[in-house]
Amino acid sequence: MPTSLRSIPAVVLVGGAVAALAPSAAAAEKVRLGYAIYAGGFEVLQASILLDVGRDGYEVEVSAETQGLIGTFFPWRNLSRSVGLIREGEAEPRSHRQSGTWRGRERAVSLDYDGSGGVTADVRPPDDPAERDPVPPEMVPGTTDPLSAVLSVATGVASGRGCTGTVPVFDGRRRYDLNFRTVGNRQLVPNRYSVFSGSAVHCEVTSTVLAGRWKQDGVITEQEKRAPIALMLAPVVEGLPPVPVRLEGESRFGDVIMHLTSADTVPQ
Repeated sequence: MPTSLRSIPAVVLVGGAVAALAPSAAAAEKVRLGYAIYAGGFEVLQASILLDVGRDGYEVEVSAETQGLIGTFFPWRNLSRSVGLIREGEAEPRSHRQSGTWRGRERAVSLDYDGSGGVTADVRPPDDPAERDPVPPEMVPGTTDPLSAVLSVATGVASGRGCTGTVPVFDGRRRYDLNFRTVGNRQLVPNRYSVFSGSAVHCEVTSTVLAGRWKQDGVITEQEKRAPIALMLAPVVEGLPPVPVRLEGESRFGDVIMHLTSADTVPQ
């Protein structure tokens, strides 16, 4: 998937998966959220998030697939799943699995956590050091997976503290920091693309890649410069904390906008 477009869905799915998981009370039902992502006015990706949150634990599953012309020329699909515990308002992952295809090639990542900061990674196929900057082993301990990353920050949104914070993330191939900042509240007007309208918390999201960048001619390429991503969170399902209802960003294909298209409970 093109670099700029691939990074945008990553933030979309991270935000969508984990911001909805802030542990207020034990959920009696699973919740499935649907999203449509547009770039340059064209739909380029659809995503579905299945949440199962309890008082002490969580499970989140995210599936995504490119659409339209982007899907024709850059076919990509991905399935991610994280399972963990909730400790003192913090998300502690126990396992993270990710699998998908990119241009017909299967790719998979398995991350397992020992509860003391240690992380065991299995990446298939392994990255070629000549093509991607390796992540130094000393940068991995104490990190979290992409889906669990925002959970710790999202608890602040659910409790009224906002979303400001930085979370160290290791996804098996890259080591980066997700940086969040509370901007304020924003009123979203009704439109034909989204099932939500009303007041939402406006968060600003940026990422800083520390290791795992692609190389070009043996030289590490500089991180692509982008404006911060605007992520709006609001409650849409009774009994659950705020979930992402809109996202706005930029890519080489034009402005990127994500809409919440559905929110349904799924009986346990």
